Order: sequence, then structure tokens, then C-alpha cells
Amino acid sequence: MSTKKFLYIMLAIYVAGAVIGVALFRSPGLSRAYLKEFGKEHKEFLKIKKSDWYKAYEERPALHPPANEHQREQLEFVEHYEANPRFHAEETRAFRYTIYFRFLNSAVFIALMAFALRKPLGDYLDGKIAEIRSELDDAAKAREEAARLKEQARGKIEKWEAVEAAIRKEADQALEKDLAKINQEFEQSKAQFEKELADRRLAEQYRAERAIKTELVEEAIAAVENRYRTEATLERLTQNVDAFTKLMERLS
Repeated sequence: MSTKKFLYIMLAIYVAGAVIGVALFRSPGLSRAYLKEFGKEHKEFLKIKKSDWYKAYEERPALHPPANEHQREQLEFVEHYEANPRFHAEETRAFRYTIYFRFLNSAVFIALMAFALRKPLGDYLDGKIAEIRSELDDAAKAREEAARLKEQARGKIEKWEAVEAAIRKEADQALEKDLAKINQEFEQSKAQFEKELADRRLAEQYRAERAIKTELVEEAIAAVENRYRTEATLERLTQNVDAFTKLMERLS
């Protein structure tokens, strides 16, 4: 809508509203009929209301009561005049007129301001909407990025758990292999030690037996020599040789 057309429409609305207001409430002041009937009383009423003593009385009645009979009469006149139903009706009509035209003027002013500010306001609102949409898009991207990083971290954790399990399995296998090797070497060392111990015992036994045999042989030879010296007969010598031979056979 163009500005000229809008202004014509607003002018027509304002004129129509003003005509309706005047038709309903006539004027913001007292009507001619009322002034014609109560004009003199109303002038007296306004005169009393504007007097200094009455203003002081309205502000603080207890501190500024009527000072004389004339002021008391004026006060009674004001009270009697304000109690008049016709006066109340005129005041109500004038009040409604004022409120109506204030509302009409405010509505027209707001409409004019809204029309005048529609483009900058629209641009501002569009900018705000675009800003909010941008923030929403950024928030959505941030959520997607957070979800992606979370999924990536979860994948890395699962991968690390698999690697950790493989490392533990490999370490357990290596440990079992090392323990088996150590046990095997221990058993081999134990068997070798037992064999060496048995061989050592056998050698000691053999040396002891050889020493005993040597001692027995030496004793036998000494006995034969002794007998040979003391017994010179051939028969006895033959017997000694046979006995020595049997002894050697027994010891061998």
C-alpha cells in the first residue's frame, strides 16, 4: 500500500470517528442547554472553586475550614450544585468525550507510527528472525558436531578396548610361554643336577670300591709273599697262587 493511499484511509477513519464522537458526546464542555438553564449558577460555582480559601479547604479541610458565614454559604452552594443530577450527567458526558477522543487520537497515532516504521521495523524483525535462525542452525550444527565427536570418541574407546584386550592376551600368552620355558629349564636343570649327583655318588662308590679292592689286593700280596718266604714247598706255593687267583677273580 502506498503512503498517499494509507494517509487518505487514516484521514477518512479519523473524520468518521470524530463525527461519531461528536454525535455521541457533542462537546468536551457543558452543553448550551445546560448553560442556558444553569449558566449563572455554574459561573458562581467556578468562582468559588477558584478562590484561594476554597483551594486551601480542598487540600486540607481540617486545617482550613470556612472562616465566616459567607464562606460557609459558598461551601453549601458548591455541595448543592455538585449534587445536581444534571451537573453529574454533563460531567459524565464530557469525561466520555475526552476519553473517546484520546483513544481515537492514540489509535490513529499508533497506526501512523506503525506504517511509518513498517519498513525499518520489518527489516529489524527480519534481521532478528534471521539471527535467531542462524543461532538455531549453529546450535543444530553444534549438536551434530558433538554427536559426531561423541560417536568418534566411542569408536576410539571401543578400538582401544579391543587393542587393550589383544595386548593383555598377547602378554598372557607370552607370560605362559616364559613360565613354561622356565619350568622346562628348571626340570632340565633338576634332571641334570640329579644325574650329576648320581654320577658323583657312583664315582665315589667306585673309588671307594677300588680303594677297598686295592687294599685287599695289597694285603693278599703281602700275605702270599709272607707265606712264600716261610713255606718253601712247591705244593704250598701252588695253593697260594691258586688262592690269590681266586681272590683276584672275586675282587674283579
